[in-house]
Amino acid sequence: MTTNQPHSRFEQVYAIVRFDFPIDSQYPMNNATVVKVFSSEEAARREASRLNHINSEKSGHYDVYATRFVV
Repeated sequence: MTTNQPHSRFEQVYAIVRFDFPIDSQYPMNNATVVKVFSSEEAARREASRLNHINSEKSGHYDVYATRFVV
């Protein structure tokens, strides 16, 4: 796992990404979707947890990734 280091020039934000299973081996890029982006890691993790809970019957998973906001 990498260290979550802020970038010196860009604001750090936290994207919730949904992965849909099973992964389509011919088009794997169709199985990942950025759902929401938050400025707070804690808020993003709470929302990902909520989404995982309410969609637990479906074949997907939500996870949080740090990224940069570029204007």
